[in-house]
Amino acid sequence: MSTVSIRHISKAFGKNMVLNDFNETFQDGEFITLLGPSGCGKTTMLRIIAGFEKPTGGELYINDQLVSGGKTFLPPEKREIGMVFQSYAVWPHMNVFDNVAYPLRIQKQDKNQIRDAVNRVLETVHLTQYADRLPSQLSGGQQQRVALARALVASPKLMLLDEPLSNLDAKLRESMRFEIKEIQRKTGITVVYVTHDQTEAMAMSDRIFLINRGVVQQSGTPREIYNHPVSPFVADFLGKVDFFRGEAGSGKIIFPAMAGQAVSYDGSITGKAIAAIRPENLYLSEDGPLSGKLEKLYYLGDVNDCRIQIGDTLVRVTVPGYLLDTLQTGQDVRLQIRNLMVFPDDGQLEQDLSIRT
Repeated sequence: MSTVSIRHISKAFGKNMVLNDFNETFQDGEFITLLGPSGCGKTTMLRIIAGFEKPTGGELYINDQLVSGGKTFLPPEKREIGMVFQSYAVWPHMNVFDNVAYPLRIQKQDKNQIRDAVNRVLETVHLTQYADRLPSQLSGGQQQRVALARALVASPKLMLLDEPLSNLDAKLRESMRFEIKEIQRKTGITVVYVTHDQTEAMAMSDRIFLINRGVVQQSGTPREIYNHPVSPFVADFLGKVDFFRGEAGSGKIIFPAMAGQAVSYDGSITGKAIAAIRPENLYLSEDGPLSGKLEKLYYLGDVNDCRIQIGDTLVRVTVPGYLLDTLQTGQDVRLQIRNLMVFPDDGQLEQDLSIRT
């Protein structure tokens, strides 16, 4: 399989710097996700790894081989990679077997080797029974599995996936996440996956690289980035979160817009601060430090999506669905906080978050 070493890669189109000093190693067998808003540079990075773009600066190694950098450039067909695009790109006039066999026939492999390899990979993606069907006779999810099988059949060192699920409906997208992850586990292949969907990134990745304006904002496991974001932008991009301005010091944060109510805080930030609170990290508690009124209640089955009025501020809280009969709008409630994320208030919060798309 493969490691991918990205050494200070930059890419500019004219005066527009799309990637700036990307410097990281993707380890053998890792599932890496490049996550970020539209235009952040994630697909450009994938195309540089694939060999469809040349970097403006820096070097790219696959294993110990320099494939891009300086005067060296190895074309895509010699990098031993498999790639799956947003569109299925399956041949409409070929059945499933022939679609998957195509890369091996181009290599002029023996017919028996082709048959064995195709049957093996069709079994991996659960398409054995559809080998004789045309793409028009398949669902969207099945066509995407054909594209995966075709990318896998030549035993590539590295698999690159560029938003492969964006054309599927919500239920298919969810099931295909687990399909792709299971295939990666079985094969042990290194995967670099591009998406703007934070749920996909959380469900599938060993490590996430959150990119914005061509710069990696934070990298780490899904749990690390979700629970310990380094900035309000990262907190906002990965999951639901509300931001509240406050004043930190003396073991607490006071929120002027919440009628001066305060919560405990023993961190290092003092002075003007931004508190980031996820709705699931607030819960009803008789001795909670925050008191307010249940203003709105939306029953979603598994949870109640609530809005609590505290002073001049509406605070979002998710409450388990089974508590519906105990709640009614207008009632007084108290809130406790499980996890409080705090950042210094540099006055740039609105500007930082306005770029999310």
